[in-house]
Amino acid sequence: MPRFTTPDGGTLHYRLRGAGPLIALTPGGREPGEAVSALADALAPDATVLTWDRRNTGASDLTFHGESEQAIWAGDLGALIDHLGRGPAWLAGGSAGCRVSVATALCRPDTAAGLLLWSASGGAYGCQFLGFSYHVPYLMAAARGGMAAVAETPFFAERIACNPASRDRLLALDPDAFVAMLRRWNEAFYHRGDCTLAGVPDAALATIALPTLIFEGDDDVHPPEVSRAMARLIPHATLRASPWPREAWIDRFSGRMAGSVFDLYPLLAPAIIGFIGAAR
Repeated sequence: MPRFTTPDGGTLHYRLRGAGPLIALTPGGREPGEAVSALADALAPDATVLTWDRRNTGASDLTFHGESEQAIWAGDLGALIDHLGRGPAWLAGGSAGCRVSVATALCRPDTAAGLLLWSASGGAYGCQFLGFSYHVPYLMAAARGGMAAVAETPFFAERIACNPASRDRLLALDPDAFVAMLRRWNEAFYHRGDCTLAGVPDAALATIALPTLIFEGDDDVHPPEVSRAMARLIPHATLRASPWPREAWIDRFSGRMAGSVFDLYPLLAPAIIGFIGAAR
């Protein structure tokens, strides 16, 4: 995969496929970019699709600084689009990918042609769930056994397997500083009544002047009420029903069925391509 060095020296791995308008596709969670390869392949006949490993995901560098991980990812995506010289891009993603796309549009509006969003996360339970799962297991590991214990967690062991240099970077960190940073990052997920989308003020959503397509959510972490409220807050946003049955999503999201929710993502492609074509 090609690599891009960010302005602050981080290394990102990315991939381009297809031809046409640029879609910057970001997966949810801390999954690597190719986790959404099925959707990227479905879009590629009609678009140039960027998939990328955010920092702390896939083979890209580990980075631990700043007020929030989401802000780091948004800044990186804007810089990567600049580097490619093919922008502005349609910013697309679900869950964390939704939040990063919105944050990028807000901090780097010059890089955004429009927004394509699904699985918008929010609500008291959704914020609590995400803040815990993103941060608490790792700060507890650091408190229990230092950075060596963090490196042994399944998540960071996988990052190290993808990028062996990550081990030295991780072990060089002071455990107390690491714990303090994760606690600070967790604050971005505190539920606030003025933040429909986790970590993004409603007042900021109301300033977005981009073609925006939003698909309804399917579960308690990505409740439909959040996507509906976002569609009301973002001027001229278009709200669509989810293209998959709710049970099909819940079965995969909960682990009741083998496979991943990413397996359903290609069902988004026709509406996405149709929306881009109409907007252009």
